[in-house]
Amino acid sequence: MLPKEWATVKKINFEHFSFLERLNTSPDARPTVKYIDNLEHFFRYRETHDFTHIALEQKTNMLGEVTVKYFEGIQYGLPMCVSGGIFGGARLLTKNRSEFLHKNLPWVVEQAKTARFFMAFDWENHFESQLSDVQKELNVVPLI
Repeated sequence: MLPKEWATVKKINFEHFSFLERLNTSPDARPTVKYIDNLEHFFRYRETHDFTHIALEQKTNMLGEVTVKYFEGIQYGLPMCVSGGIFGGARLLTKNRSEFLHKNLPWVVEQAKTARFFMAFDWENHFESQLSDVQKELNVVPLI
C-alpha cells in the first residue's frame, strides 16, 4: 500500500504505480515486445509507452491505446506504432471511432508534433515531479 501522502499529489512515481496497479501488472509481467531486437531499446520503448499514457492522461482502453499509438507513430515513426494506430482505430466501436476522429486525433497529432521527443526524455529523473510539471516540460496539454 502506498503512503497516504502520495495519493494527494500527482507525482509521476505515484501515477506510474497507480497505472500498473489498475492493470494488475508489473513491467516484468507484461507480454514481450516484438520486433525490437536491442534489449536497451526494448526496455526504453516499454517504459516510455507507459509514461506516454500517463503524460497524455490516456486510459488503457481501446480508445486510449489507439490515441497513444498515433502519438508514438508520429513521434517515433516506428512501423509497429503506425500500424497499431491504423488497425487499432479500425477496431474502435462506432461511438469511440467518432470521438477519436473528431476529438482525439486532431489533439494527438498536435501534441505529437509540438511535444519534446518522449523517447529521449529522462523519466527516471522525474519520478518525484508533479505530473503537471512534467507535462509542461514535455510541452503537452491534456485532452479536455
